[in-house]
Amino acid sequence: MKIILVWQTPVPETKILLDELVAAGHEIVYWVGENPISHFTPKGTIFHDHYDAWDGKPAEALKDVTFPPASADLISKYFATESIALSMMDKRYDNAPVSERKHIYYSMLAYWKGVLDMYRPDMVVFETVPHSIYNYILYDMAKARGTRTLFFEETWAAPRLLMYEDFWRGSDELRAEIKRIADYRVAESDLPPDVRAYWEARARPRSRVEPAYTSAQRSIGEGWGLIKHRLRIALRAAWAGNLFSLTFGYVKRLGRGNLKSAYMRVMKPADWNVPFVYFPLHFQPECTTSPQGGAYNDQLLAVETLASALPDDWEIYVKEHPAQWWMRTKTRYSSVRYPGYYERLARIPRVRLVPIATNTFDLNERSQAVAVITGTAGWEALLRGKCPLVFGIPWYRDCPGIFQVNSVESCAQAFLEMRGGARASREGVLAFLQALEQVSIKAYIENQPEKEFPYSMEESVRHIADRLCQKLRSYPGV
Repeated sequence: MKIILVWQTPVPETKILLDELVAAGHEIVYWVGENPISHFTPKGTIFHDHYDAWDGKPAEALKDVTFPPASADLISKYFATESIALSMMDKRYDNAPVSERKHIYYSMLAYWKGVLDMYRPDMVVFETVPHSIYNYILYDMAKARGTRTLFFEETWAAPRLLMYEDFWRGSDELRAEIKRIADYRVAESDLPPDVRAYWEARARPRSRVEPAYTSAQRSIGEGWGLIKHRLRIALRAAWAGNLFSLTFGYVKRLGRGNLKSAYMRVMKPADWNVPFVYFPLHFQPECTTSPQGGAYNDQLLAVETLASALPDDWEIYVKEHPAQWWMRTKTRYSSVRYPGYYERLARIPRVRLVPIATNTFDLNERSQAVAVITGTAGWEALLRGKCPLVFGIPWYRDCPGIFQVNSVESCAQAFLEMRGGARASREGVLAFLQALEQVSIKAYIENQPEKEFPYSMEESVRHIADRLCQKLRSYPGV
C-alpha cells in the first residue's frame, strides 16, 4: 500500500512507526514530519518539514516542480474546505488580511492536488485530527478522491487513543461495541485498573482533578514558568539584535488596553441563586474548535444560540479559558479575541461573564446545564450525571447522555428534557468507558512525563504501529 504519512511529533521513537510500516510491506511515498528527525526518512520517501508545509512551502525535493495554479472549478469544489482553512489561519497567519489568507490557501490547494496527482496514494495516515491548514486541505482532497484516511485522537481517559477513518463520523468500532454491551450492566470492577482509577478520581462528589494538560499550560503562563518564558524570548531577541525594539514594544503595550482589562470591565460575580447554564470558552485557535466545532468555531454564535433557547428564568455563565491568557498572544488582542469580543458576549441577553478565577468545578456542579463546543467540561459533566449540550464533535461524542445541538430548536428541546429530569446515567458512562477500553489504543501522541502515564513513549508508538498495521491488513488487497 502506498502511504502519505503526516506524523510531525519530533521524537526519536517515530522511527519505530516508520520501520514497522516498511517491514509490513507498505511504501511511504511522502512523509510530513519535523526536521529534527528527518534523518529517519525511509529510502525513496519524500520528506516535507511540517513547518514548511504550514508556511505553504514545498518539500525540498519538489522545490523545482511547478504545479498549475488552482482553477476556479477546483476552488469552487472546495468552498467548505476554504471556510475552515481560513479560520485555521488564526494560528499561524494571525495578522494576515482575508485576501492574503485566500491566496495562501489557493497556493496550498494547488500544491496538495499536485502531490496527490503525482503519488496517487492508497492511504493518507494522520497523526491526529488535521488542524494545521495544509493537512486539513490534504484530508478533504483525499476524501473527495476516494483515498482512504486514518486518524488518531487522544481521549485523555487513562490515556487511550481512538482511531478513525473519518473524524467527522468518529469511530464505527466504538459505536458497535457500545451497542454490543448495551444489555450488560457494567460495574466499576469491570474496568481495567488504570481506567477504574481514572473514573474513581473524577466521578466522586466534589472531585477536583484537573486534566493533565492544564498543569502543563499553567506552567508556561504563570509564576516561574512565565518568567522563564520571557527570559527565553529576551535571550533570543538579544541574540538576534532586536532586544531594544522588543522591550520598547512591551513597554508601549503596558499603557494600552488588553484582554484582561476588557474582561474585567464587563465581568460580574457568579450569583449561585440564579439558575444558569455554564459555558466555558474554549482556548483558540485550536483543533477543538476548528475543525471540530464546525460553524461553532465562532463561540459567539454558540452563546447566541443558547441564549435564544434559554428558559425564562435562566442565565448563561461564560468563563474565559485560563490558557487563552497564558499561551501564544497572552493578554494581547488577536484575530480570535479581538477588541470588543468580550463586550459582544456581555451584550447577549442574560449572559454573564464570570471572573476567570471562578472555579470551573463549582460552575459545573452548581449549573442546571453545561454547554460546550467539544471541551473537557462536557465530559466532566457526564461524570457527574449531567447531560451536556455539545455543539461540536469531541472524542466522547458517542457517550450516552449527550445532547448534540446545532440550532435554537435543538437547544430548546435539550433544556425541556433537562427540566423534565433528564440525567446521564452512571451505568451509561461506565459502559462507554468499558467500550472505549475494548477498541482504543493504550497510547498517547504528545510526549508526556512518564509519571503522568503508565507507559513510555516507546511503548505508545509500538502500540500505535501495531494497531495501524493491523488495520491496514484488514483492507481488501493488502
